[in-house]
Amino acid sequence: MEKAEKLAAYLEKLRKNKEKIPLDVLKTRYKTAYEELTENIKAEAVAILKPIVTQPPEWLKDCRYKAEYIEEIAEAFKRLYAESDYAKKIGAALYKRYSFQEAQQIAREINRKYQQELTRIFHEKTCLYTTAENWDPDNPVPPRIYNDLVDKFWKEETGEWITEDKPEGPALLIFLKGDKPKEE
Repeated sequence: MEKAEKLAAYLEKLRKNKEKIPLDVLKTRYKTAYEELTENIKAEAVAILKPIVTQPPEWLKDCRYKAEYIEEIAEAFKRLYAESDYAKKIGAALYKRYSFQEAQQIAREINRKYQQELTRIFHEKTCLYTTAENWDPDNPVPPRIYNDLVDKFWKEETGEWITEDKPEGPALLIFLKGDKPKEE
């Protein structure tokens, strides 16, 4: 049985049980079976919804993030998840309205916000990668654009982020902070 079908069957069973048996009886006399059913719903929902929720933007799909930024990404996700009380919304969709489709819709909403946060973090980690040759007054070379989150350089000719060895020697990363310019 496919995960979605399995979840739908669990939700239908929960709906029927709640219609036939008062909740306090489900939670006492049928406690073991009731808790097993709600845990099964949770496990299937997590297995289906987590990949939807955490899907990165298409252009970041194959990128690996530097370990030092994983916690920042996780904190941004936790913040957006808590601010909109998504746990309660998904719980209500599943355990009160028995709607897997509603839970999927909420997961897609979370993902839109997550992708916006990930994009914001990505842009905050974009900088100029400068070395001694960039500061040579006789023959200055323009600095390269680099993203520290994914450890990639921007290649203007192809319009893509590429993995490339860093030049030898010390480098100075120049990050620009501030608001994104407003479009007029």
